[in-house]
Amino acid sequence: MDNLKIYHDQQAKTLTIWFDDPKKEFLVDEVEEDLSLIKDQQGNIIGIERLNYLGTKLDASTVEFVDL
Repeated sequence: MDNLKIYHDQQAKTLTIWFDDPKKEFLVDEVEEDLSLIKDQQGNIIGIERLNYLGTKLDASTVEFVDL
């Protein structure tokens, strides 16, 4: 897995989280209103996108990484 990438577009009100290379995007599968799974050609989930995200502006200090 590549590094986790988090994109927050305040104007478009979207939050996109990539678990793998965004260039591998092949299919976007809407699983519920305003939430989509982004998949590669093999059907593996490589990202998620949340539409109408009204959260606060994200920066490195607002993201918590937890190893389970």
